[in-house]
Amino acid sequence: MTEVRDPAIAALLAEARRHYAASLPEKVAELRALLDRQAWSEARRAAHKLRGSAGTYGFVALSDAAGAVEDLLIESSAGLDVDARNRASASIEAALNAAQSAAGSAP
Repeated sequence: MTEVRDPAIAALLAEARRHYAASLPEKVAELRALLDRQAWSEARRAAHKLRGSAGTYGFVALSDAAGAVEDLLIESSAGLDVDARNRASASIEAALNAAQSAAGSAP
């Protein structure tokens, strides 16, 4: 994230980042539930939103993991085969770890 010189704005941004980080485990759990229900379209949208918002807030590992899930879902528009499900599951695990780390260490 870019350095903010105004202390008041920096404090507001830090608080927004902490608030967002606290919501990450829930967001990842929601994505996992959508995948478990095979709600492919909704899961793709959720992964897309998580990819963008996590990147915006500087949580690169989470953004990358959500992006991997989104890409799998785009490639497999009819649903995920066993191999794709395994890759999505690994990405979700990485996303969950990143989310938990981010929620515990947000400045």
